[in-house]
Amino acid sequence: MEEKNNNEIIDLHLVTRKIWDKRQAFYKVLPIVFVLSCIYIFSLPRYYKSEIKLAPEIDNSISEGALGSIASSFGFDIGSMATTDAISPELYPELLETNDFITLLFPMEVEDYDHTLHTTYFDYLKKHQKTPWWSFVSKAIRSILPKEKEQQVGSSAEFNPLNLTKKQDVIASIIKGNISCSIDRKTSMITITVTDQDRRICATIADSIRLKLQEFITDYRTKKARIDVEYFRNLVNESRNEYDEARHRYANYTDSHRNIKLENFISIQNDLENDMEVKFNNYTAYNTQLQAAIAKLQQRTPAFTLLQGASIPVKPAGPKRIIFIFVMLILSSMIIAARILLKSKN
Repeated sequence: MEEKNNNEIIDLHLVTRKIWDKRQAFYKVLPIVFVLSCIYIFSLPRYYKSEIKLAPEIDNSISEGALGSIASSFGFDIGSMATTDAISPELYPELLETNDFITLLFPMEVEDYDHTLHTTYFDYLKKHQKTPWWSFVSKAIRSILPKEKEQQVGSSAEFNPLNLTKKQDVIASIIKGNISCSIDRKTSMITITVTDQDRRICATIADSIRLKLQEFITDYRTKKARIDVEYFRNLVNESRNEYDEARHRYANYTDSHRNIKLENFISIQNDLENDMEVKFNNYTAYNTQLQAAIAKLQQRTPAFTLLQGASIPVKPAGPKRIIFIFVMLILSSMIIAARILLKSKN
């Protein structure tokens, strides 16, 4: 008895002939797919991307040397582990998504590429965004539904990160979706990418995020040092005033009792002179501490090396219209061919 061979051999010539015999299905479906794909993809607004690359300063020494090099080869950053900062470069992406940081971008002044629009970034996203034609359907439906009373927004002072209005929360979500931040664990290089419908605004916001991030991190890392500088500066001013008063008392007393040789007056003169010297020593000591605090403040101030600045993109980043249409035609052809083969097999 012959054993049946269960392995089916695919005859490509037969498959091609079956598909060719039903080629009318392609002639009917593919033009429809092409038209619908064009209607959809050309209705989506173009968007641009601007990218910035930064290299932050890491204040630790453990990351240097052979141990740091070995850890970097495995994708670990020992320097960021050993740093005393609560906000390390690995947390910058989460920082950019907080409402405290996002609301800093609301009052930013922006101007479009054609120099016809000059407004805040919040108003630009709220009133000047291009939308596909089908979005008008949802807007018409929302206009019919009863509207909730919302707090009116007039100035940047009313942007409260702790209590955003419904519209502000929507705009904040849009900004979070437009901002992307990535960290290279081996080199600690920060890459910030901003997406927007206008090429100039895209580059402007990217550069503004860089500046705001530097200000935020600088303010965080130097907060304690700035408090110390202000504290010692107040002490220096107070001690200088006390020294000036003591010096004036000593000078006035000495001038008014120049020819008096009584021991009582001499004793008072010595006391005033000693008090003046104590006040001067205090002033000198506080001034030395102030200079040390200023040097520490300078040491704590981080330095960001700009590897790639923001530039106005020349070409749009998307949507990829030709690629989308081509992919849709390929998928449609595969579905039609699969359906033809299944029907012929049945």
